[in-house]
Amino acid sequence: MARLVGLGLVVAFVFGLLGLLAFGLARQGISATLVPVRPRPAPDFSLTLFDGGRFDLSSQRGKIVVVNFWASWCVPCRTEAPVLEAIWQRYRDQGVIVVGVNIWDNEASARAYIREFGLTFPNGPDPTGAVVVDYGVTGIPETYLISPDGTIRRKWNGPITEASLVTLIEELRR
Repeated sequence: MARLVGLGLVVAFVFGLLGLLAFGLARQGISATLVPVRPRPAPDFSLTLFDGGRFDLSSQRGKIVVVNFWASWCVPCRTEAPVLEAIWQRYRDQGVIVVGVNIWDNEASARAYIREFGLTFPNGPDPTGAVVVDYGVTGIPETYLISPDGTIRRKWNGPITEASLVTLIEELRR
């Protein structure tokens, strides 16, 4: 009898944890918002890009940098992929860089995603997870805006709209 009660408690505990996880994921999936950040120096990183090139954040000083964390299996990421490409096309000749950091994904799926959405801005994987840890990413998509002096000024959790991203970029351009 004691074994049955113990097993029942374990099962109830596991289901409780699963319920909390489901609630958190569902809540995160519908939430898209500007998150207050204390301005701080952006952690430097380098990526080997999917196109064979290299991206070094340190070489982007003097530009606004939009850093977007994404994965091919992330449904909200798929919503914002065309937005990021439109922003890249609109601002790339005006000192704004968009870079995608692919996380928690496999290379073949990431490359297919880039092809599917016709993404031309720099994109590369974070195979060790170092960039994710340095930035404190808690879910995807997450987007960080770095000012020309190399300071993180804005963070957006969830899929960002073109209007919201334009507003944030224009704030940093002033």
